[in-house]
Amino acid sequence: MTYKFEQFNVEIENPNVIVTGVYDNINEKTCNVSLLLETDSAKFGVTLSGFEYSDTWEDQDIYAWVANELVNYEA
Repeated sequence: MTYKFEQFNVEIENPNVIVTGVYDNINEKTCNVSLLLETDSAKFGVTLSGFEYSDTWEDQDIYAWVANELVNYEA
């Protein structure tokens, strides 16, 4: 996959995607997820916003949401 984020002036090709942090807003039941996109030549840190949950969440919920959300950044 190749990704394009507006804050970077480059397309990120075939990165390893690593979740580095989940920041839970318990009052609003939303999370921001920090990612590291790592290639052989560079590392890019991004934060995705908008994960929503009704009662609680599990790690696999976050990973599935990230995979679905990254589709929005495919170049």
